[in-house]
Amino acid sequence: MSGLFSLITSLAVCQNSMFSTVPQNTKSSHIYGFIRGGFYTAIDKNDDKLYVPSAFSDFGLKAEIEDFSHFKAFADMRFRYGTEFGEHVNKLDIREAYVKVNGRKWDIAAGQIIIKRGRADFTNPTSSLSPRNMIYRSPDREDMDMGNLLLASRLYPSDFIDFEFEVIPYYRSSVLIIDPVPVPDYVTIRNITSLITGKEMFSYGFKADFHVRSFDWSFSWFDGFDPMPGITLSMFNLDLSGPEPVPYTELTVEPYRNRVIGVDFETIAGSVGFRGEAAWAIPDLSWQEYEYVPLPEIKWVAGFDWSSGSWHFTGEYSGKYLPDFISPQVDPFIGTEPDYSKLAEMLSIPGFDIEGYFRQQVGVFNRLFNYQLERYYHNAGLRVESDLLYGKMQPSVFTMYNFNSRDLLVIPEMKLKPADGLTITAGAELYYGRSGSLFDLVNDFMNGFYISMRVDF
Repeated sequence: MSGLFSLITSLAVCQNSMFSTVPQNTKSSHIYGFIRGGFYTAIDKNDDKLYVPSAFSDFGLKAEIEDFSHFKAFADMRFRYGTEFGEHVNKLDIREAYVKVNGRKWDIAAGQIIIKRGRADFTNPTSSLSPRNMIYRSPDREDMDMGNLLLASRLYPSDFIDFEFEVIPYYRSSVLIIDPVPVPDYVTIRNITSLITGKEMFSYGFKADFHVRSFDWSFSWFDGFDPMPGITLSMFNLDLSGPEPVPYTELTVEPYRNRVIGVDFETIAGSVGFRGEAAWAIPDLSWQEYEYVPLPEIKWVAGFDWSSGSWHFTGEYSGKYLPDFISPQVDPFIGTEPDYSKLAEMLSIPGFDIEGYFRQQVGVFNRLFNYQLERYYHNAGLRVESDLLYGKMQPSVFTMYNFNSRDLLVIPEMKLKPADGLTITAGAELYYGRSGSLFDLVNDFMNGFYISMRVDF
């Protein structure tokens, strides 16, 4: 920890030498962080017994140095020891670590940075720069955010407009919510476990922010590899030695290049805040030729927030439209039981392409995961929260429902702050879905109750 702080300090000192007119005593440095412990519990459907699939002991340390005029250095280090979905975890992660240099009407930053675009509260169709760990177990939802090694700059030509530019030379994949899904013995899934540093993985982004009285809006563009990858059929073998054919397959997580054009806005009308986004995503490759590539889609979201006394309400509607939609003709590869007798019948058809058939099934599973099994999708979300007993008690309930897939997420939570710096959080993550839906696949391992205790220093 002292070595990390010394490194950041040395970077700031070197940067300060570029501006010799700045007095040394204008610099400010801070070290702060937290210690947290907790666990997730669930009921095993097989024997109706309580078990603990995830338990964690977290240590977070942040260091920040700036001279309020010319530079800023920041680092966020996390260490986690415990279990996640029954697997041992012993991990040190540099969540963010970057240096930013400020000019009169510009700034430029380099390092590991988390960049989230969009103004909506629950869903952000314009955000395509930073990956997320969808299965990270934590009562703080922002812990799912992951950083990218990148170069970012911002220009401030006037009070009316400013511009952002980002360059991402490498690819870092999100951790998919399907990672813990149990698969049959004849299926192997190969994940992306580290940075992909090939020169073809280059991505970049641009955003223009416009500021009008009581109304802010922006236009954004992303051209690069989407942080949410797809799944491809990388190997296929058919064992015909037994009484029934058995397909041995290898699935590989595969990035794809995407272009996303987006707009968003935020405004206030009285005591109500309104915000919204819209984005058009156009993959570079054809989804009909490459099973891991999603269909082009147009997404939108509109939301509000309103406070009354100690209560705060946040609501949101989101939807999507697939202009090139074609109904799938096969079942998803994961989530349905294989029919070996039907497979044997298909093999008896002269010229039948069995590998192509399984490739189609993998493509349909990607469509299930990306909510692309129907031409239109509609979702609604609501969060109700309160601040009671002078901030010592903070109850909340979050719900999100997909009207097409019938997927429902409910997160009730209670935060208690009995002393300065101490937070006790108890809640639950409850996933419900009809048979064959995404939440039906993940609810066995994602459903659970959690409790954590955190001390900030």
